[in-house]
Amino acid sequence: MPKLATHPSGLHTAEERARALRWLAGLAESDRERILVDAFAACATATPPTPYVALLGAIRDFGFDTVRRRGFRTAGPQQFEDFQRVRESRARNLREERPSPLRDKVLHRWALVRELHGQGLGFRLIARYFSKQLRVEVSPSYLRKLWGELEPGDNHGLPQP
Repeated sequence: MPKLATHPSGLHTAEERARALRWLAGLAESDRERILVDAFAACATATPPTPYVALLGAIRDFGFDTVRRRGFRTAGPQQFEDFQRVRESRARNLREERPSPLRDKVLHRWALVRELHGQGLGFRLIARYFSKQLRVEVSPSYLRKLWGELEPGDNHGLPQP
């Protein structure tokens, strides 16, 4: 494998540099302006002046690699707040989770599950029946979980002796 030459910006592959420029294009106008001001200031002090390297360095300083969680930089307080908002959003989505289509299919046929289980069939055989006869792919563990939710006083899904 060929040895990679280090790039002055710290973004060593062409793909990383292209991703950084795409990331820059997706930022708000005020953030892009701030990055460009930082890049021009860095370019003015550099010898020899290399605008491309200065721009990539300003992108990194602004937080490109912290958002991408590259591992060699730690997130600042603003990025941590962004991550916290993402976590809160994901938790809110879990609470307001959309109903499962599989759950709806099984609940429409719950009387059949109750009847088959009452005849002594286990959840594995009921799942096989659903698969072969009704063309509904459901796992035995999912049937047991639903049984525990919907029939709580019935021996936790175990067949009657």
